[in-house]
Formats: sequence, structure tokens, C-alpha cells
Amino acid sequence: MATSEGGLSSKPPSEAALELLSRVHQKEFDCGWKGTTNRDVGIADVQEIYLRMPPPAGRGKELPNRILSDYLRQLADAGHLKLSEKTDGERRWALSLSIKLMPVRSVARTIPPMPLWQSRLARAEKHWGLPGTSGRIRAVYEALNTWLHRGRPGMRLPLRERALQIFGQHPFFQQPGHPAEKIFDTLKAGPIFSDREEVLKLLNAFDVDPPLLSKDFSSSRLDEESGGHHRLGKGRGLLVVENSTTYWSISHMLGHIDHRIGHVAWGVGAIFQKSIGSIVAEDRISDVVYFGDLDASGLRIPVRADGYVSGLKVRPAVELYDALLRLGTPGRCPPKEARMTPARAQELAAWLDPRHRDRVRDLMLRGERLAQEWVGFDHLSTNEDWYTDVR
Repeated sequence: MATSEGGLSSKPPSEAALELLSRVHQKEFDCGWKGTTNRDVGIADVQEIYLRMPPPAGRGKELPNRILSDYLRQLADAGHLKLSEKTDGERRWALSLSIKLMPVRSVARTIPPMPLWQSRLARAEKHWGLPGTSGRIRAVYEALNTWLHRGRPGMRLPLRERALQIFGQHPFFQQPGHPAEKIFDTLKAGPIFSDREEVLKLLNAFDVDPPLLSKDFSSSRLDEESGGHHRLGKGRGLLVVENSTTYWSISHMLGHIDHRIGHVAWGVGAIFQKSIGSIVAEDRISDVVYFGDLDASGLRIPVRADGYVSGLKVRPAVELYDALLRLGTPGRCPPKEARMTPARAQELAAWLDPRHRDRVRDLMLRGERLAQEWVGFDHLSTNEDWYTDVR
């Protein structure tokens, strides 16, 4: 094949190859790619797109991988993409394990107009248009400024719960790469956010550190106080909470109200799928009630944990999930979780109470999620319905 001085082919790719490229681009745009950077795409995704294309005229007897390999080589020679060196190992028509799409859009730096600053954020004015101020930081300034203008911080809350109040309805933080509840986890940009104590004072919030997981070697029973779980009442039920902030809020609230919940535990995310196996008969746990995020990961955890210990069922905390669906604003899932099949969404949602299944199935099929921190300390402290079904 003839090449130009720059090493690229002087022969343009075929129309069919360009159509494949266009479809790959579109799928990646749908998954959040802006087209301004390189983008790695697994060969399985490329094959799936290719197999949906009309068969090429005159090549009906050729193996699909041969045609796909030809298209990808044409596109690589023309500089539209790069092929990974590792292949699937096929002898005749080996395919690269991934492709790297080249940028297709230029980066245009546009600076939106400044908001009318609330006095406590006035220092941000001189930083708004600086080259080092990213779009993410400007979105943080904008959302925080709007929240401060409302003038109603309410009670002092855990930082992740406050973050959802501030950023949860802002379009920028509903994208998969910017979960609203985690914005302050690593944000240290000056001049507003470099001093942690000043940030907490500004937000009327406080940090919640994950509990220290420990083991009391004098006893293996759950009724002994431990960092990851503790006994609250005389009941035999165990309430498990996926994330540490909500674990703190629920545990703290249960320490101040009349209830019959026996134990509460931090599930440590996906670890609960196996840690449930540490429960033994001597612990006298009658049932496990679970509350987590409403997304694919948050539902896989209890689904896999259910039945892991013989005779011990894991059921949903119905009223807490009801509150989450009522109070929360959905954000976008990461691309991997956004590719949810109807059958898988139905399977995961089936674990929930019947009144929630359809709504959560549709939520996942839209590629959206609800973080459990939407059910925050302010709601837990002013409502009694949430613990009626976890006793």
C-alpha cells in the first residue's frame, strides 16, 4: 500500500471502514467521550458494532474477522486510530485486543460568565478566568455559590451528605466521572478549598472517618462492640449499610431514638458479599436487612450475599430505599455500569420490594444511579418511618 512522507497511507479508507469508524465514535460519544482526547475501546465493543452493520457487498463468503481486520488496518494506516500490539492470538486473522481512537474535536477554551458572588465566595472572582482553573473547579464555585445564596445551611451534616445537597442537582456533577457525593474527598484547590477546617466551617459540615474494623479475640460474637459493627438494641436483626457516611448517620441516630434494631454494620462496599460468612449460629442473627446505593454495584452486593450463609436471607430496607427514591436526584453511572441489559436490570431489581422494582429497573436502563447518601442525617432525624421495617 502506498504511503505518504508522513508514514500514513495515501489511499483513503473504504466507505464501509469509515462507516464503522463513525459508529464507534458515536457509541463512545454516548458513553461520555468528548472527542478531544485519545480513547481506548475494547475489541469486543468494536466487533459488536461491526456485526450490526450490513454485510459488505461482494465479501459474503469471507470470515467476519478478516473483514473487520481489513477495516481496522485501513483506518490505522489513515491515522484515524492505533491498534494495540497484543492480539487475540488467532493464527489467520488476528485482531488487536483494543484500538485507540484519535481526537476528532479541537479543544476550545471557553470561559463562562461569572455568577453574582455570595460574599463568602468573593475571593473566587480573581481565579475564575485563570488558565489553571478547570471547568470542574468553576462548576464547584458555581454550585457552591448558588447554595450559599439560598442562605439555609440547616443542621450540621456529614460532608458527603452536604456535598449531595450542594452538587447533586448540578448537571456537571451528574456525569459519571464526577459523583456529587465525593467532590470534597480530594478537592484541595485554592483559594477556597485549601484549608480543610475553613471548608467545613463554610459548609456547616464535618468529616466522617470510616470505622476501624477490628476483632475482639476474647469473643467472636456480634454483640461485642467492634469498629465495623455494634449492638444497638435487643432485637436479633442485623442492618447492614453499604457506605461509611450513611453507616455513621444511621448508627448515630439509632443511638438517640427508641427502637428494637439489634445490630448495625458497615458493609464496606462489595466486601459484604463475603464478610457475611463471618456470621455464625452463636450470633443469633435472625435476618439481615440491607441498604445501599441504587445502581448495578449497589444491588449486586446484596444479591450475591443473599443465601451465602445457609438459612440467612438478606432482604431490602424497604423504607430506606423508599426514602432514597423520593429524596434523591439521579446521577449518571460509569460507562461500564451504564451498559445494562434489560434482563440483567430485571434480575437485580427483583431483589427489591415489589413497589420499587420497576422504578429501579428503569433507572438502571437509563444509565443512572442514586447514591444512598441522599438519605441523610437531616432526614433520619426528622422522620420515623425509615426504621419501622428493619426491626
